[in-house]
Amino acid sequence: MAHRTGHSSVTYYQYPSTLQDQREAGHHYLLINSFESKNAITTTGKKISTIALYIPPNSLQTSHNGNYEGLDRGALFAAGGEAAQNIVNAGGSTSSIIAAVVGGGGAAQAGATVAGIRAASRVPGVGGDAPSALSASFGVAVNNHMALVYRGPNTFRSHTFNFAFFPKNATESKMVQNIIADFRNGMLPRYTGAAENGRLSSPFFKMPRHYQMSILNNGTVNSFLENELFPLNKKGNKINHVITGMNVNFDPNGVVSFHDDGSPVQTNLSITFQETEFVTSSDEVDESFEQTTANLTNQAQALRAQRELERDIVLRGGVGTGDRFSTLAR
Repeated sequence: MAHRTGHSSVTYYQYPSTLQDQREAGHHYLLINSFESKNAITTTGKKISTIALYIPPNSLQTSHNGNYEGLDRGALFAAGGEAAQNIVNAGGSTSSIIAAVVGGGGAAQAGATVAGIRAASRVPGVGGDAPSALSASFGVAVNNHMALVYRGPNTFRSHTFNFAFFPKNATESKMVQNIIADFRNGMLPRYTGAAENGRLSSPFFKMPRHYQMSILNNGTVNSFLENELFPLNKKGNKINHVITGMNVNFDPNGVVSFHDDGSPVQTNLSITFQETEFVTSSDEVDESFEQTTANLTNQAQALRAQRELERDIVLRGGVGTGDRFSTLAR
């Protein structure tokens, strides 16, 4: 039965009704809390509902993916990386940094050879046969100096649960109805404004709720599953989720069956939650790397500011100090 918890605005649902009874001791269950969203990542801290559900089969799964991509001359760039870092740490110029990376730390000649062969393949009469001719004549292939480059994470993890509800009486049927309605309200957008015609006058949608999940047993969190499935972020807070997919089937067996009050005999709910933050490694990052990236970022920002200043002076007709700006204006 739905009831209000300690805070009058928080609604509690559970299925089945015996989920947390003493006879169910030792059985784990899924606890899903919904919160008012503050922005794309965080909540306001206001809890809206709590739903306790049995754990469906094959739902305690997780996966991690690495986003890597092959890059031409990536090995040459990597070879010049150490030299570039030394230049950055020594306060070198941006042009010196770029020269070190492109030069590949002494491998520029090899890179130029590859570039020359590619240029030859575009010469009229040769076409794209230059690399093939080398392979056929000498049994060699052009070394593109490929490297597998890490592109950073690009996929947020998701968790899908497939529930099958078999309500035994009107109370459980109403509970299933309330659970589905709460999930639906939590995933759909809201119109801002309380006016009756808000649908027409509101310029924005309010973001749906955020969700936090836990695996519990007798009210105690299963720390092993919690750390694997629903970890904390770097700030020590639970990573929030949003509902990205929800499918309800009232006749999953292809036979329409109802109780006397019209409620379905069986209702299947498939629901997918997606994390709003990337799960990151707990490995420490070397301080020198942090300093190098900070220096490089600062130099890039300074260079961008300088170019914007020069562009602004040109647009103003070259009014500035120094022959350089006057030349740019002309």
